[in-house]
This record gives sequence, C-alpha cells and structure tokens, in this order.
Amino acid sequence: MKAQDVDNFLARWLATLSPAFAPAYVDGYFRRHRTEIEALVVRALAERAARHGERPEDAVDFLAYDAVIAAQRLVDARPDRQVLQLLMRDVDAQFSEGYAEWAVYGNFAVEYVDTRTEAILLRDAGWDVMPLLVDSPSLAIIAGGHLVALRDPMGWLNIHPDRRGTLNHLYADIRRAEEKTVDLREAVGIRANTKERLAKYAIAMWKRARKATKQVTAPRNAAARR
Repeated sequence: MKAQDVDNFLARWLATLSPAFAPAYVDGYFRRHRTEIEALVVRALAERAARHGERPEDAVDFLAYDAVIAAQRLVDARPDRQVLQLLMRDVDAQFSEGYAEWAVYGNFAVEYVDTRTEAILLRDAGWDVMPLLVDSPSLAIIAGGHLVALRDPMGWLNIHPDRRGTLNHLYADIRRAEEKTVDLREAVGIRANTKERLAKYAIAMWKRARKATKQVTAPRNAAARR
C-alpha cells in the first residue's frame, strides 16, 4: 500500500464533507487523529484491493486477503456444477459491463478454470491453496491460516515479506502444476469461447486433474505399505 494512495483517498473524502464542517474544525480533528485515520484508510484500501485480486505488497495487503480466502473456501468446496454456476454469473456480469467476449473468456473465465485445476494438483503436493474467483483470478497459498503467497494471472508469485527466502520449493511445485495443466488442456482439446464450451472445458479439466492426482497418489501409498 503506497502513501500516495492513502493521501489521494483522504483528499477525495475531504472534498465530500459538508460545508457545515468548518475547515478549522476538520484540520484540528485530523491533527489529533491522523494516525488512527490513516490506519483505517490503509486497511480499507487493502481490503478493497484484495476483493479485486490485486497484487499484495506489504504485510497489510496480505492480511487483507484473509477474509477473501475464507469466502472462497466456501465457493471452492461446492460441487463443480455449482462452482461453474458462480463462474457463469461473473461472466454475465462482465458482459453486462461491456467487456469483449474474448477478454471475458480468455482473461477471466478460462484463467479461473485453469487456476482451480492447478489448485487441485498442488493440494496433492501438500500445499494449502485456494483458487480465487475475483476480478483477477489468482492462486492463494496459505500457511497458518494466512496468505503467504499469491500467484497472479500474469504468473508472478508474490511472497509475504516475512516469508521471502523460505518458500523456494513452492516455485518448483507451481511450475509442475502449471505444466500439468497445459498437458490437461491439450488433452481436453476444447476451445472455451462460448458458455457451452466453457462449461465442458471446466468440468473436463477438474475431473482430469483429480484423476491425475489419484494416479500419482496410488503408487506413493503402495510404496508406503511396502
């Protein structure tokens, strides 16, 4: 969160105050409560950014994702068909806002389907991960109940400031999940550029991802029994 963002927010807020508040009173109030006001604004801006899936930078930004992750756990825990309904709802919302079909399908819908596919694969590798159905579908990596890393749609892995240098093994696991997702996408062979094709693509990808994890897990379990 940048100081300029806070200053801009406060400037816009001050401009909306009623003329009934005398400038001297407002200035005095700000001098007395500047620290508390800035803390509230920082938290509010961070929470708004998290709801939109914006890239976290500092500890406050990461902490703001906790509420988003809690809500998304409820989404991801639903059956695939229900998750798909929620995805379609957001697709319709973007269409109503005038976004081009290619952008909605390619940059949003398919991105979420692939991210949820990667989440299924990464859980098999032992990670607590959550696909985020937000404006910019992202992959949340969680430890101790809090966000420690966020892989954004551009492929950047944003690590919590306190965890940098401690999650190096995460890069390799994410890379393998991404590569496997590409393989599954080629095997499915569906161009998801309509609602009907998107639905088929999503169900096929999630089903194949779960099947792939079972195929990998079975030998591990067998080896453990030996």
